[in-house]
Amino acid sequence: MENKIFNEFLSSGNTTISNLLIKNYRKLRMTEKDLIIYLNLLMFSQQGIQFPRAALMADHTGYSEEEVYNTIQNLIKIGIIDLKTVIENHQQRDIYDLTPVFERINTLLEQNENHNQQQKLLTDTQELFKKIEVEFGRPISPIEQEQVHQWIDDDHFSLKLIDLALREAVLNQAYSLKYMDRILISWEKSNIKTADQLQERRKKLGY
Repeated sequence: MENKIFNEFLSSGNTTISNLLIKNYRKLRMTEKDLIIYLNLLMFSQQGIQFPRAALMADHTGYSEEEVYNTIQNLIKIGIIDLKTVIENHQQRDIYDLTPVFERINTLLEQNENHNQQQKLLTDTQELFKKIEVEFGRPISPIEQEQVHQWIDDDHFSLKLIDLALREAVLNQAYSLKYMDRILISWEKSNIKTADQLQERRKKLGY
């Protein structure tokens, strides 16, 4: 009996699913029921059945046919799957397209990456403010903070380059953002926007 069950287990096949979907299904506004129905649609698709009947889905999941139908409609609504009509051998038939979820996941990952970059920039900018205050020996004003943000957001100077401008100002005992601004403007006239570009230019000039 055990061998029979084991053989049945092996012969039943496997369904391949991306771990990204498992990790992010909640962020995609999917419920557990949505995920179960999607997994069953995926299983049937990988078996060559692209439009399984609701009765068959109900038999596999334990949900009622109405629940299966409503869940599939919700998956279409939130952009996880799509219902398409294809023509094969001069005949029309409906299929469930399961690929839209990949675009949703890609968008989600891009949003997360942008959020992480913004958070890092915010943290690094706050650290730069603290460093300026330490070097200047005083708090910097909101107007001065706005000047730093302008260097970053409008002039597109890297934080490392601004830090180097701060170092230049301190070495010249000029503790003001106006002096730093003149340094940055002079570098900009030489098409320097990043610390690497400054280093490369200094190498060429031999210092």
